Amino acid sequence: MDPEKRLGIVLIIIGLLIPLAALPFVSGFSKDKGFLGNFYQVGIDIRKDTNGNVPSQPTTNTKETNSKVRITWSMLIPHRIPFRFLLVPPVILIYAGVIRIDRSRRKKHDN
Repeated sequence: MDPEKRLGIVLIIIGLLIPLAALPFVSGFSKDKGFLGNFYQVGIDIRKDTNGNVPSQPTTNTKETNSKVRITWSMLIPHRIPFRFLLVPPVILIYAGVIRIDRSRRKKHDN
């Protein structure tokens, strides 16, 4: 087998295995949401929120002249990684694998 074709097949397999490996960690899926609802709201939770742990809104000073918004580190850390972000690298790997296989076929026909 041509090494270019073998590399293409390996890239496609890796591209298919990345989302499958992430599926056990995904939360937020519901049968009632539909395709787009699940696509946009499913993700991998990074941390769990409790009422005392993370404030829902930033605290503000109520002085008339000096109104400041206090931002904490817990507000800057994301709560979850959307699953759709994990689908981008596999699509690129599958595309690169198909291109490699096509390139190996063209080389074979040119000779």
